[in-house]
Amino acid sequence: MIDTTSATASATATVCESMALYGTAPERGELDSRVVWDEDDAMDALGEAIRVIVDGITVDGTQMADEREALMWGFVNCLHSQVTRLDRAVDRIAPEMKDLEKAQDGSEVKAWELQTMTDRAQSLGDRRDAFEKMRDLAADAYRVETGDVWRPRHGSHASQTGTLTSAAIDARDFRRARKDRETRAHLPEGTLVAITGGKTVSDADTVWSTLDMARAKYGDMVLLHGGGPGVEKIAASWAEARGVNQVICRPDWSAHGKAAPFRRNDDLLNLLPKGVIAFPGSGITGNLVDKARQLGIPVMKVQLAT
Repeated sequence: MIDTTSATASATATVCESMALYGTAPERGELDSRVVWDEDDAMDALGEAIRVIVDGITVDGTQMADEREALMWGFVNCLHSQVTRLDRAVDRIAPEMKDLEKAQDGSEVKAWELQTMTDRAQSLGDRRDAFEKMRDLAADAYRVETGDVWRPRHGSHASQTGTLTSAAIDARDFRRARKDRETRAHLPEGTLVAITGGKTVSDADTVWSTLDMARAKYGDMVLLHGGGPGVEKIAASWAEARGVNQVICRPDWSAHGKAAPFRRNDDLLNLLPKGVIAFPGSGITGNLVDKARQLGIPVMKVQLAT
């Protein structure tokens, strides 16, 4: 028997049936009444995806295990990219909202336009926060599985939803924040303490204990470093574990070439840290120490166990 229901149903009935089966999304300019997300289900699904990466794709005892860190970094970065994209989308809407606020004349049309734009900005912001929570969960899994703190290759790693243990702020963002009062409210306030040292370190305990002493002296301490391997990587892990915010001042190799580490030292010291903790390192470390002393910034040299 041939089913002729679909052939004889009206267009309205067909649309209603499709909406009931597959859901519907608002047209552009309409208010969106849908919930942003099912947080519990989404977080459970994310945890399962991470489990698949660790226990299913990069299984210990196989060559693929060597790819775990890179794969998990990319997974976290994918979520971070969504956060960044939605941030930019909200930023683009903000000027339009200001214009609509100024254009309010008491008419229903203008009021509706503003309400619609405000609703869209709120929805985008809520989606952004959802992706941030997922990113932070994945970043924590990255730390557990690799022993390292996840950070994007460029820019800052801060959490407006408050689920990160600590924020890692790019030095360029920090410098801009000092000139922008509105932005400054979202970046770490406190006493900047810089740390520097070599790339090869076997005595992580001394780094941790030294930083603990610095934090005991400055309760509002913000860690300032170059985001490199060795001492700085250990210091970043310490900050994450202790809930201490970080400002990261990376060398700009594309702009300065071989001089990038030395220019980075200048940029770092221009932030005027309260002091510099210096562990044994290369000539770049020595350069930072010498420049700090010339600026009158106290330097504490610390030796590592061999």
